[in-house]
Amino acid sequence: MAEASNEPYRPLSVDVDRWASAASPEIAHQLFEILDIVDENGALRRALTDPSRPAEDRARFVHTLLDGRAHEVAVDVVAELASQRSATERQLGDGIERTAVLLAAASAENRGGVNALETLVDELIRFKSVLDHSTEVQNAFSDSRASAQAKVTLARRLMTTSSEEASLLIERAVSEPRGALPGRLLEHFAEWVADRQQRWIARVTTARPLREDQTEKLRQGLNRLYGRDLKLTTEVDPSLVGGLRVQVGEEVIDGSVTHRLEQLQQRIAA
Repeated sequence: MAEASNEPYRPLSVDVDRWASAASPEIAHQLFEILDIVDENGALRRALTDPSRPAEDRARFVHTLLDGRAHEVAVDVVAELASQRSATERQLGDGIERTAVLLAAASAENRGGVNALETLVDELIRFKSVLDHSTEVQNAFSDSRASAQAKVTLARRLMTTSSEEASLLIERAVSEPRGALPGRLLEHFAEWVADRQQRWIARVTTARPLREDQTEKLRQGLNRLYGRDLKLTTEVDPSLVGGLRVQVGEEVIDGSVTHRLEQLQQRIAA
């Protein structure tokens, strides 16, 4: 489903946090099922990504097709992806796949927080290692004569995982890799889950070491701010001069003296 283009490839994305609280393996599974339908139907893909149709029409078309047939979260995700102005056929499929993985991750997160996310990453990498160390297993999963169900059955025999989310993602990677090698796809899945895991880690950089009581006050303040029990890592960087810098996921809170001086210089130069 790759499309020839001189434009750089940019995957579509949505704000998964909008639906994270309702995330479940079943919703992720339904997104994968919708992806299969989209992948198999060229006319549908073109209708969902037709740039001549207003975004609202493409979103409405998704709801007309899927309302009452899939969970409302799955329908809303596909509608939002299809309504994005830059959507191409490849981007739409890849966006649905990535969001399904992230909602599976959010499901694990709801169940066990950052520890469940860490376990999910470990389970995916562990199964990838099984593939990497056996040419026979790799050949079995790449055999075009074998059915998707046969590959799922084999995966279940090889799995040592106990989580529903890991089972879903592993079974998906081996049965419907969408042109990719199952091991490589599992690596991507693990990377996407790990990206979400970063939301639970606060990386604190200070100009000088914090006392234990200061670290605890900072931890409590950040937990209140983000509404979850963050893991703190600290690093000392004297170049900050004073204050501190905190990064949680992609968000940065910079209260260092150096940052404030840089802002002042920018205002003076403007």
